[in-house]
Amino acid sequence: MEEQSLESKSGFSFNLSDVTNYLSVIFDFLLITIIVLIPLFFWNQTSEFFETPKFLILTILAGVMLIIWAIRCVVSGKVTLTKTPLDLPLLLFLVVLIISTIFAQSKTIALFGNLPRINGGLLTFVVYILLYFIIVSNVKKIDTVKQVINILLGVGILLSILSLLAYAGIKIIPLDFAGSLNFTPTGSNFSTTAILALLLPFPLISLISGKGQDILGGISNEFSLNAISQKIIISLILALFAITIVLTGTLATYIAAVAAIILVLVTNPPISIQKNIIFLVVPVILSVVILFASYVPIGGSNNFFYTQAQNFPKEIQLPFQMSWKISISAFRDNPFWGTGPGTYLFNFTNYKPVEFNATKFWNIRFDQSFNEYLQILGTLGALGLIALLLLTAIFLSSAFKSLTSAQGSLSLSLAIACIVFFVLLFLHASTLILWVLGIIFLAFFMIINKQLTHQVHLGLTSPSERKIDANGETFVQFDILPMIILVAVVAFVGVGFYFITYKFALADYHHRQALNSASKGQLLNAYNSLITAEQINPDIDLYRVDLAQTNFAMANLIASSKGPTEASPSGSLTDEDKTTIQQLLSQAISEGRNATVLSPRNSANWEVLGSIYRQISGVAQNALSFSLDSYGRAIQNDPLNPGLRLAVGGIYYSAKSYDMAIRFFGDAVNLKPDYANAYFNLAVAYKDKGDLVSAASATQQVVSLLDQNSEDYKVANQFLEDLKTQIASESAKQQAEAAEAQQGTNLQTEGNKTSALQEKNLPKVLDLPKAENISTPAAIKKPTSTQ
Repeated sequence: MEEQSLESKSGFSFNLSDVTNYLSVIFDFLLITIIVLIPLFFWNQTSEFFETPKFLILTILAGVMLIIWAIRCVVSGKVTLTKTPLDLPLLLFLVVLIISTIFAQSKTIALFGNLPRINGGLLTFVVYILLYFIIVSNVKKIDTVKQVINILLGVGILLSILSLLAYAGIKIIPLDFAGSLNFTPTGSNFSTTAILALLLPFPLISLISGKGQDILGGISNEFSLNAISQKIIISLILALFAITIVLTGTLATYIAAVAAIILVLVTNPPISIQKNIIFLVVPVILSVVILFASYVPIGGSNNFFYTQAQNFPKEIQLPFQMSWKISISAFRDNPFWGTGPGTYLFNFTNYKPVEFNATKFWNIRFDQSFNEYLQILGTLGALGLIALLLLTAIFLSSAFKSLTSAQGSLSLSLAIACIVFFVLLFLHASTLILWVLGIIFLAFFMIINKQLTHQVHLGLTSPSERKIDANGETFVQFDILPMIILVAVVAFVGVGFYFITYKFALADYHHRQALNSASKGQLLNAYNSLITAEQINPDIDLYRVDLAQTNFAMANLIASSKGPTEASPSGSLTDEDKTTIQQLLSQAISEGRNATVLSPRNSANWEVLGSIYRQISGVAQNALSFSLDSYGRAIQNDPLNPGLRLAVGGIYYSAKSYDMAIRFFGDAVNLKPDYANAYFNLAVAYKDKGDLVSAASATQQVVSLLDQNSEDYKVANQFLEDLKTQIASESAKQQAEAAEAQQGTNLQTEGNKTSALQEKNLPKVLDLPKAENISTPAAIKKPTSTQ
């Protein structure tokens, strides 16, 4: 085909193919930037240091890449797309995401994610899916795929080194949060070891099927080393990856890594494996030895691996059985498009089974399911799950053909890596990094296997072509569709950049500044930063909750410093102080209420509002009634949470409504029969009511649940002995002594004051109306034991 160019009368020649080449170079550079920065980049100036800055980088680079594609369309005079087998499930998934967001009760959370977690919101999935289509339609050269994977292997090596240094307690990054044993630039050890599991097929297949000059996945010819030296290097890389997975990985990444190894071994000739067995065995032996040393206490304190393994913070994953019950319950109530992207936290609090309270992590609110498929079932319903299953099935069908045919080591490596991606989705909830690398590998697999794809050219008029006018001058006729696409893309990216970089990123930056100021006790600076964040992005409930708590903290600081004391019973509060406290508390209540309006299914928001009302009972009329109502609504959204029942019981206890306090303390112990603190509060309520026998029975439960060597056990046991003595003697004096014995223990009485604004002798600065229709949850029946 004759090369298109424009030539001016001055002789300057402008070659359109050169423009296309320049755009390709820029595109490749941006793609490489993504695969380097997404795993490695973090920033301590956002609310969350890892996922948020990675998402911002990804969004900006993907937007620029989309504009480059549109410019290439204009240059070529036609809109060119690459059609792949994965287009339909990805587009179906995107449509379900949009519909689910429209019908979600908390649209802001469905859009942005449940901050500070971004992954799972509509915006993240839009960028992931857009990235796939951008890559498959722009990357044409296999060399580009090879280069990206080689660089990504280098990133994996760097991640491994940094993770192992952190594991060994060696701090090389001068930031406070980088000093923990589980620090890794990805933000989670699962993400880091998932990357390594995805990369394992490339050096493995290189080692088995390489020609001697090949290194790093059998796709590079840039090293002038002999075959043995190259294989030693690859074996060391495999050992580095394997050791990192063993020491810092999770069960999901263990299984994924083993799956990658098995798939590589069964898809390569046994003779090739035998020739390189020594290079394969060394990483395996090293990994097994270190794994054994990490979990078997051989050598006592001299066993470095065992000591570090015991101190290493482990990830807590919601068990499969509980995830299944939660997701299937959410599906039952929202069968088609679910509760909305990013809303699994609300599904968890609404539908968690009562046996969850028997686990060690009963007081944690999980915002992710056991795996991605159950996560999608609960948040996007049947249609979302069908789209994800369709994506999985279509790819596995294509990958199977690659595994059973001679498609080359690169195609085989990509096929196995993508299978490992879906294995990880089946074993663990996704992260931003996992989705980004998975999408890139899926796109690369389609690019390598060109027989699975074909080009689609779109246009409103005939394709661009060279023409010569009457004066003999050359010009090029362009189709109008590329220009329309370019304008639409620039507008779309521009709006997206404004929405993401201004409304989201800038607001998040100010929120981080507020958190930093609050940690230093600079409440006024924190207040001003939160006001700025809220003005920029007023739809984020997290900012509202933090601002409510900051307002309360400032009011409480004034009251505690100038309120009544033993030395000054009347205190030193001035009229100006009272006005300031009134304004701050009014703002605290207003912001707390706004948070519940923005996210009404978030029980934590209602809990914060209830806590604020409770803690201002000394200066606000009817505050306890509003506190009970707020806690009641929290319980509606988290009905099996014993901690909320305990808090409500404490409010009734502080109001000396002992019967209601006993009911809610009883609810707490019925929900969690091993809840020592709930039994203790129940005992105190019974005692103050005058039912000493029931108080002694409840205290006996406390004693049976505590470690006999703990200080709590001694206090509870003494309290029990005093109760028994009181029962025998019915001595008022001994009752008073028993009450004094409650002090100085980790067992907490919920009726105790927690803020200066609860003091009853403070002047009233807020006159709240009487609460009507207080939300009062039903009582919890005592569970029946089965033999």
